[in-house]
Amino acid sequence: MTPVRSRLRAGLANWAREEDGHAAVAFALIFPLFFVLFVSAFEIGLFTVRQTILERAVDVAVRAIRLGQMPNPDHDTIKAMICDNAPSLSTCNDTLKISLERVSTTTWAMPATQLQCTNRSEPLNPVGQVDPDPQAPQVLMIMRVCLTADAMFPGTGFGASLQKDGQGGYYMNAMTAFLNEP
Repeated sequence: MTPVRSRLRAGLANWAREEDGHAAVAFALIFPLFFVLFVSAFEIGLFTVRQTILERAVDVAVRAIRLGQMPNPDHDTIKAMICDNAPSLSTCNDTLKISLERVSTTTWAMPATQLQCTNRSEPLNPVGQVDPDPQAPQVLMIMRVCLTADAMFPGTGFGASLQKDGQGGYYMNAMTAFLNEP
């Protein structure tokens, strides 16, 4: 063997035994996993807070309807009340959809129509269906609400697994039922 080859072989053997940089390699391999885990935990927390705020705002609006504090409720007045009680939901006025329908107390059949959430990438945004007399006595009503909210980190972890509209916002739903008593 030539001296150049033997020196090259010895140099490569020494290089393979060195442990310098192992921590950097381990960090480079593990850090993305921890980052995705952290971002997912943050997104889940934010989603939970937003969902809780939405459900509370819906409950406040339903209570106002049941107690007669909202005369002649229609889609716009119910939407305004929900958005007023959820000021931290920044997209509320633009993307909130409401469906308020009767449930038959003889068949207990739920409304057949499904509430379509706002897809901000589509030009048309039809208003949800609201019963013309939601305060009629002895009527069981079901209110479904859908809000489109933006994810903080849409492409990672929890944000990547949510159903989204064309602009990357995810859908949040709330549902409640109430009986108007005389």
